[in-house]
Amino acid sequence: MPGITLRRAIPGDAPAIAAVFDAAVRTGWRYLGELVAEPMFISNDWEQLVADQLPPNVLLVAVDDTERVLGYTAVRAEDGEMFLLFVHPAYAGRGIGRTLLAAAHDALRAAGCPEAFLFVHEQNKRALAVYTAAGYRPDGSDRVSEFRGTRLRELRLVKRL
Repeated sequence: MPGITLRRAIPGDAPAIAAVFDAAVRTGWRYLGELVAEPMFISNDWEQLVADQLPPNVLLVAVDDTERVLGYTAVRAEDGEMFLLFVHPAYAGRGIGRTLLAAAHDALRAAGCPEAFLFVHEQNKRALAVYTAAGYRPDGSDRVSEFRGTRLRELRLVKRL
């Protein structure tokens, strides 16, 4: 993808990763109503996320020529989970998400994972469509997460790598 580079996240990326998340959530998680108006996590949470992604786990950022973070993905190699994939809405539709998804799959394959899995809010129709198009299928299990007192059902999707 011209002008876009993927690299491992560094500690200095934490504020930009947070900004991408907040912008993506405001646009993509409207089903949460007013909960998306304010950041869901504090800066220490994002700094800890970056610090925790030591090999074999991977946190990749997609950056432009000016090193601006446009999106990111994170995987846990020990169990095959892709637990984050977000692209700033201003850069949606340019293939950044597909590029990040392919890189996440490559990282999991390199770690010896035979399949990838992820959880997605059942209300997040756009994400469900993207993951279905990429070959993910529901395995029939789910979990409930909570955001500021609002409970959400998340579907578990799996894909053979």
